Amino acid sequence: MLKFSVFLRQTILNNKKLPTYIYLLLYLGMLINENSINERSTMKKSNSIKDISKKVTDGIISCLKKGIIPWKSGCNNLVADAKNYDGNIYRGINRWILNAQMMLNNYEANTWITFNRCRKEGGNVIKGSKSTTIVFWNFKYIPDSDCTNCGGDFKVAKKIQCDCGRKIPYLRSFNVFNICQTSLFDAEKHIPKPSTETVETNTALAEQLIHDWDGQVDIKYGYDNMACPYYSPISDFINIPFGEGVEWVNDECLHKTTFHEMMHSTGHKSRLDRFDKAVMDGVDAGKLHNRGQYSAEELVAEMGSQILSDACGFKTEQLENTSAYIGSWIKCLKNNENWVIWASGRAEKGVDMILNNSMEGGK
Repeated sequence: MLKFSVFLRQTILNNKKLPTYIYLLLYLGMLINENSINERSTMKKSNSIKDISKKVTDGIISCLKKGIIPWKSGCNNLVADAKNYDGNIYRGINRWILNAQMMLNNYEANTWITFNRCRKEGGNVIKGSKSTTIVFWNFKYIPDSDCTNCGGDFKVAKKIQCDCGRKIPYLRSFNVFNICQTSLFDAEKHIPKPSTETVETNTALAEQLIHDWDGQVDIKYGYDNMACPYYSPISDFINIPFGEGVEWVNDECLHKTTFHEMMHSTGHKSRLDRFDKAVMDGVDAGKLHNRGQYSAEELVAEMGSQILSDACGFKTEQLENTSAYIGSWIKCLKNNENWVIWASGRAEKGVDMILNNSMEGGK
């Protein structure tokens, strides 16, 4: 099609004595051709983002079908943090993708490397190994064409650090291999040695995080013992059943449930502002429950509460590993392929807000 556009241009230039209506028809044909190319280009870019989201979600669903819930801690905390070959910890959706693949394939280590980096380090990927797709958001800067400082020129705007324009996000995907799939795998180097000391659950840290967040959002223990734990976006408070008639399995269960509702509260309009109509997915805005509501927002709370629980070294598994729970998420994710990527990024932001609040002494 591009060659046809060039042909039309050459025809117009080389035939100067053609009737006027022929010129108009040729010019119109050229415009239609170029517009169709631009539309296909835009469609291809859009489909690539959709394809990436589908590929990531399909991977998560395959784990759920095998009874592995990616957003729960299913392995030793020393191994659980997926990291690249340089030791940098993965965040966002990549945390869950790689942790799930490690558990699914019983890899001994949670270190990941690209094919090119493996070659650069003098290693090779074992024949027959399948890569895992991870994703990163990047931004393309578009300067304002009416700007008097840079004149809309990208190079000038970059040089003078002009902030007149806007950043357009786009999604990129990369394929990585677990270090166990390569010749670089070294058990001494990549498998953490078991600690000889007993690692105690950091209940004090959990209580500190909750205490400090109570300065942001009123956490009411025993306010409504007839209801499940919930966060009210309208009144901006958290209800945790407690006291007479309520029995928690242990402190970990209590704290993790509180973390879940704290994560919901980070989405309030005065904080990270997550609660628009699309995000709520039909969930009653009066109460956000920690059970029974399978929405993108619920996935944010599930992921975020697990990250906070891992930080506190919780050992007891509170997440319902039941066929009903897993089946509900499989159904939801099949119908909403963009939820996983959307929720994971916002879960990280919510966790950062809660942790930073405590680092600042609570407010």
